[in-house]
Amino acid sequence: MFLTAIAACLALQQQVESWTLTFKTDPKSPKESWATIVDAESEGISHHAVFNLTRLTKSSAPEKTTQTFRWERLSVDEKEGQEIDPWDVTVGKNGELLAMAGAVEDDYRRMLSPLVFVYPEKPVAPGDKWTMTPKPVANGRKFTYAYEVKSIELVEGAPAILIGAKVTESGDQPIKGDGFWWLSRVGKVLKFEMKLENWIVPMAGSEVTNVIIRGKSL
Repeated sequence: MFLTAIAACLALQQQVESWTLTFKTDPKSPKESWATIVDAESEGISHHAVFNLTRLTKSSAPEKTTQTFRWERLSVDEKEGQEIDPWDVTVGKNGELLAMAGAVEDDYRRMLSPLVFVYPEKPVAPGDKWTMTPKPVANGRKFTYAYEVKSIELVEGAPAILIGAKVTESGDQPIKGDGFWWLSRVGKVLKFEMKLENWIVPMAGSEVTNVIIRGKSL
């Protein structure tokens, strides 16, 4: 056990160099899923939701990717939720959400945007900070993502980069919050935790709510 701990520490020390994190999709495994928990409070009432957040790549190009987002196996307050239709989204080169496909209202992009990691454009190491404000299609509300690499740590025995995040939306009554993302050496999101104010769920009426959202890769 002692030798294992020493080996783990040495492995982390070797990871101090910059990490190149890029948004990319794997044609052989186009679907990613995260077991997701949402703890919400609205008008003094607490709610608890559980679902699998999935992203399925339908097509991929250097500057633009089309992905289908879905909430699978949804339950709310320990009651099975109804089946929710999936949403097709245009995704930019760094993983940012640019537009909803078809006639789907932009509030769905607003709902999903705090739940994606926007990848840096250059390698990063502990202590590095960067900010990104992607421009959505059709003059939708912008999200500003501010990131800081906190450390390299172990997640289920493998080195992972821990990144602090702050997200702020433009406009009135903006969605905003902060949290953390853990990514693997190849840029895979292993887990995340975001605490958000004024988050919306369009299929539930778009009433603003304060939430803590946690996800872990399946």
